[in-house]
Formats: sequence, structure tokens, C-alpha cells
Amino acid sequence: MNKTEGHNFSMLILLPSKMILVLVLLFNFSMHAQDREIRKDSLKINDSIIGIAEYEYDKSRGETVYDGKFNFQSVTESKLKSFDFEAITYEGEFSSDKKTGDWLYSNKKMIEGDQKFVSGFRVGNLASGTENLVSGQFQDGVAVGNWKVVKQDYINSNVEDTLFLIESTFKNNQLVGSLKSNSKSILVQGYFNADGYFHGEWEIEHKDEKVIENRTFEAGLLKKYEIIIDGKTFDISYAGLDTTIAKEEQWEDITLEDGYFDILNLVDLEVEQSVSSSIDVSLNTYHKKTNEFIENSILSFSYNTQFDIWNAFKGSKPLGLGKFKVRKLELTSKEKKQVNEIAENFDEIQAMLKEFQDNSKVKIGKPVYEKFNEAELIFNVYRNEMSQLKKLVNVVTSDAFVYIQRDDIYNRIWPKLRFPVEVTYEFQSELVTKSHKFPNSPEREDFDLEKANLLINDIYKDVKAISEEVSEIFEAMEVEKSLSEDEEKLIKKKDKIESLFDANSKEENYNSLHERYSNLVLELTEECFNAYGNLEVDKKKKEIKNLLSCFDNLIDFYEFLEDLKSKNERLDDAYTNTTFNPYMMVDMSERIKENIYEAFDESLKPYLLDKLSGDFSCGKLENAMEDINKVYQKMLDLSKRDTKAEERELRRQKDPEKILSVLEIDLKY
Repeated sequence: MNKTEGHNFSMLILLPSKMILVLVLLFNFSMHAQDREIRKDSLKINDSIIGIAEYEYDKSRGETVYDGKFNFQSVTESKLKSFDFEAITYEGEFSSDKKTGDWLYSNKKMIEGDQKFVSGFRVGNLASGTENLVSGQFQDGVAVGNWKVVKQDYINSNVEDTLFLIESTFKNNQLVGSLKSNSKSILVQGYFNADGYFHGEWEIEHKDEKVIENRTFEAGLLKKYEIIIDGKTFDISYAGLDTTIAKEEQWEDITLEDGYFDILNLVDLEVEQSVSSSIDVSLNTYHKKTNEFIENSILSFSYNTQFDIWNAFKGSKPLGLGKFKVRKLELTSKEKKQVNEIAENFDEIQAMLKEFQDNSKVKIGKPVYEKFNEAELIFNVYRNEMSQLKKLVNVVTSDAFVYIQRDDIYNRIWPKLRFPVEVTYEFQSELVTKSHKFPNSPEREDFDLEKANLLINDIYKDVKAISEEVSEIFEAMEVEKSLSEDEEKLIKKKDKIESLFDANSKEENYNSLHERYSNLVLELTEECFNAYGNLEVDKKKKEIKNLLSCFDNLIDFYEFLEDLKSKNERLDDAYTNTTFNPYMMVDMSERIKENIYEAFDESLKPYLLDKLSGDFSCGKLENAMEDINKVYQKMLDLSKRDTKAEERELRRQKDPEKILSVLEIDLKY
């Protein structure tokens, strides 16, 4: 066999081996496909979105391990007027419970139209609205390759317009390489280095205004920023933002999710050229508009209205959406305490000013209480300065404050307060001028966190002191209102008492007992009412409840005397034995337990009524009525039981005190 023959042989042997290998691979794939099954089930994502998931799984590992194609759809009716339905869709593939290959997320907000469509044997309505579409690739749960976000308008179920488009690439779950984000008004083009940092030239074009922004980053560090307006370039820097890394400084990575743009937006921009106020406002407007657009663009790869798209369910890691480098200057324990005090005192100031402004008693009381007019004017002075103070508070209490070189920004957040030396207000058609000690405004060159805290604290103390003064008046007004209502009740009760016990009363149940006590009742009523009228307001507040109670007892006393007559009749019946005499054809009556009844009727009853007459007062009346009722009840009880012992002791007994003792009755009055 020559060499050529040997080579040809080798080829003959090799060829069948490759065919066998391919056949084995195809066989294994076929076997694996046969192990997969499809399941359709309800799935809840993000704790609020419920839909139907259809997915493949490997039978050998159970239904909970996704393996193969995955589809999720959720359609919900909206309670908002802006759209009728919201549909959320996922399409992709899993490999051993990890996202892999091409994935698509769609969020549609639709308004149902009147126009119908037919598909097969289904009839439906065409819809209009917007769609947010995110498409990208995963490899073992890690974002890779080209990614795209599209926001588009639909009219009658057809794409009408693209509102927003962003394209970039991911490597090992990090944004790397170029990025382009385009909307109708802004175009952003930038770059991420291999470590995922914002890097190189970032150009932002404001299409309508023909304004260009250029931001230059160096591995996440913002090195240069300029804006070109009408062909003129403005070089801009950030007060307090360190752009040069030095040794022994604390530097951190921070993301858009962490609030990087909160740091940039925290203070005003510094423009190297002299500019007019209108240009200054425009620069800040473009700067903040761009920050918002870049943040929304980049975060849209993974977030839709704060909803974490890809981590709403398993199979992938959080996406790395760009990083920056910032220097952190930790607050000292003293500074942290000052920041907390500033926040708390400022909130208290706002609450007290609002409480006074919203209190309806201020308007009612201004014609009467001078303090309300003075407080209103002082509070208005503070209220007019709140916008400056609010900016100060927002800066020092922001989470981004620790990333700013504080000494560089204190003069920028310094509040230029204009406190007067005196206040002038109108009270009862006259102008009143008074001096008021407002807090001293700190000097701009000497302003810092400690001075800010002292200023806010001084304002808080002043507002609180005035609030406490007016609160006392509010309380007095409330008491006076309550007092006024009680006095109206008192007058009505007095009129009722005089009507009931009038000697010429036409009341149907007016009897001799009413007549007996009439003068006493009327004299007591008049005496108490006049005494109350001569009291000072503070004492009236204390006495009004007692007097109302007294007048209630006098009204009850009328009913008590009315019932007393019927109680006497009932006792008389209880101590009378009536029998029918058949010979004379009449009822014959005889007194039973005569000693007990006579002791009550001839001695005890007059004693009780005389005692009440002799000491007729508000303090005694209620106890007197209770005691008399107690005696009558005792007499009724005695009429029903054996009383031989009591009858022997009460024979010819006239002393009321001894009678009470025998009957075992203790009086309160």
C-alpha cells in the first residue's frame, strides 16, 4: 500500500465517524426534546401583576425548573381615563432556570376603538395607544449583545410613530461600548468603557432649540462640561464637585439608581463666562432636562415606571446600567446632628405656619384679639422667606450632600433674608406699629452648617412662642364658645323653673306641695343666677356646670313633689284594710299597723318637709329628695311584713330622730 492509498483509506474511515457523531448529537437532542413538557399556569410577578405563563420544563427536574420557551401575558382593565387596558408581555427562552437567547418585554396601554377586525373565527376591536418595548439577549442569566428600547404610538393597531429609541450593548451584564438615545426633542450619543463607566465624549443635541451639550468623562469621572447656545460655547463646572482624584481621598462608584444626577442637580452651575440672568436660567434648564432624559433612557433597559422588568421573576441578575466615580466626604457626628435638627425644626415651622393659616378662628378672632393680627403679619414675613430656607434645607438634608465639598457651596445656599425691625398691622380700624425681634441673618461669607442650624432654630423658637400665645387664645375662644352654649342652656332652665313654680302656674299637676316650696325655689333660682352673673369669666367657667346641675335638680324637684302626692295616697292604701260589710252593704275601712303609720304621718313626714324648708339649697336638695324617697320606700316595705316589734317601740312616739332609728333609716341631709 503506497502513501496515497493509505491517506485515502484514512479518509474513508474518518467520514463515517463524523456521520456517527452527528447522528449521536441529533439523537441526544431528540431525546432531550422528548423530556420537555409545556405547562400553562397563573403567575404573579412584582407582587401585583397577574397573568398566564406558558413555559417548557424538563420532566426530569420538575415543573418549577424552566427549560425552553417562555411566554407571559397579562391584560388588565384600567380605572384611569387615559387608557382602557394595559397589556404586559414577555417572550424568551430559559435554560436550566436561567434566561438565555433573545428576550422581549412589551408594555402596551390601549384605548379600545370602534373599528372591528376579523381574524379567523375571532372578531375584535382595533386599539390605539402606546407601547414600551425592550429587547435584548441573555447568556446564562447575564445580559449580553445588542439591546434596544422602543417607545411607539399605535393608531388602530398599527405603528404610527416612534417616540423614543435607545440602542446599546451589554457585555457580562454591564453596559459597554456606544449608546444612542433618540427622541423627538433630544439626541444623546455616548460611550461606556469595558468596566461599565461613563467614558469619553457624550454629546447631547436639543433638536428644537439647536443647543448642543458636551460632557466629557474619564472612567466615570466628569472632567469637562460645556453648552453651545446660538453658536456660543459656555464652559461650566459644578461648585463643590471634585473632578481630580488625589491620594488618601474616599472615592466611590455610584449609579443612576443611586442618585448620581441628584448630586449634579444639588447646586447651581458655575459658568466661567459672564452671562445674563436669562442665559443662566436656560443653562440650568437644559442641564436638568438632559439629566432627566439620560437617566430615563438608560434605566429604561431594566425599568418601566419603577417596575424592575427583568427581576420581576427569576432567571437573571440585575443589569449594570453605567457607573460614575464621586468623592465622598462623610458627615461628622456633629454635622449629622445639625442636619437632623435642621430637618425637624424646618418641618415644625412649616406645620405651625400652616396650622395658623388654616385655623378658621383667626378670621373670627381678628376683630377682637389684637394678637391674631400681629401673629398673622409676623408669620407672613416668615412665609415669604420660606422658599430660600427650603432650598437650604433641601441641599443639606439631601442624600447627595455627602458627595459635595461643603465649604464650596455654603455661600450659594446662603438665604438672603429680609426681616423688618418692626411690624405694622391694622386693628379695630387703627394702624398699630410694634417692634419684633426677628433672628439675625448670618453673613454670606461666614455661613456654614452650624450657622444654618442656628438660624432655623431661632426661627423655630420664635414661631413656636407666638403659636403658643395664639393657642391659648384659641383655647379661650373654645371655652367661651362652650360657656356661651351652656349659658343659653342655663337661661332656658331658669325660665322653665320660674314657669313651673309660679304661684299663678297653670300647670295641671301643680299642687299644695308646689305651692309650699314655690317661694323657696324661686328665691334660690334668682339668688344663684345673680351670683353667677357677678362672677369673673374664669370663675364662671368653673361654676357653670354646678349651676346647670342645680337647676336640673330644681326641675326634678317639681316632678318629685308631684309624685309625692301619689306616694302619700299609695301609703294610705297600703296601711288601710278594707272589707265589705254584707249587713250594711258598704265597704268598711280600718287602719292597720297604726303606730307605724301615725309615727310617719304625724311626725316623720312633717319633720322631713320642714327640715328641707329650713335648709333649702342646691347642695342639699338632691340628698333631701333621695332621703324622702328612701323613707317612703321603707314604709311600703314595712306594710308587707311582720312589724310587731317596731309597733311596740313606736307606740305614742313623736320624736322623728327616734322614729328614724327604730325604722333603721340613715339620712344624708
